[in-house]
Amino acid sequence: MGLFRTFSNLLHSQDNLISERLDSIGYFDLIDNPEKKRFLKEKIDFNFNDDSNKYIGKGWLTFPNDSYISSVYNLEEYNNDSSTSDFRAFEVWAGSLFRGEFIDYLKSAKVVFERNNIKLDWCNEAFDENSKERMHHRITVNEIEYVIFSGPVSRDSIGDIMKNYLDSFRHILNEAILQQQLNYKVILVTQPEYVVFVLLSNEKLEYFKNIIVDTKNIIEE
Repeated sequence: MGLFRTFSNLLHSQDNLISERLDSIGYFDLIDNPEKKRFLKEKIDFNFNDDSNKYIGKGWLTFPNDSYISSVYNLEEYNNDSSTSDFRAFEVWAGSLFRGEFIDYLKSAKVVFERNNIKLDWCNEAFDENSKERMHHRITVNEIEYVIFSGPVSRDSIGDIMKNYLDSFRHILNEAILQQQLNYKVILVTQPEYVVFVLLSNEKLEYFKNIIVDTKNIIEE
């Protein structure tokens, strides 16, 4: 009886691992390398239960990037212009997005989009009427022009502008999906020091939200 209880507790513990909950909704299905998938899941679980940093604490669902997973576990790196290790989540640093790396993040998103059979192309990035006090930033994505940001710029408003850039980036990606009438959505998921954007089908997204409620992460749609 004691052995059965121990075995049952072990199974229950395994089922409750954050990575197993993700796996149960097919989150890792786009990873071809089984070793990369295994190590990625292990790192996700380790980070989720790691309480060594008193300022951050445990309970964060993290999305280790491919460079980290590949180098630490001696695996072949994708080398594909994206931080993604699972072809769903990719890192976005608001400061970099605002300070000239908008195209670089589109390249990262494109890797994820194409793996999910979604078109993402761009051209004609432009800065109009730029000065130290005002900025007008626009770009054409999938043949539709978008204004990324337009307005005054000051030291006091940098935080708000960076948030505006994050919102614009997510909006443009989701507009590209809607344009193709596809059943996907890009969401923002907070991390302790930066954010990740995650691409999921609408069906997977509902299950994903049920996982996130048991973490410290916050979702923005």
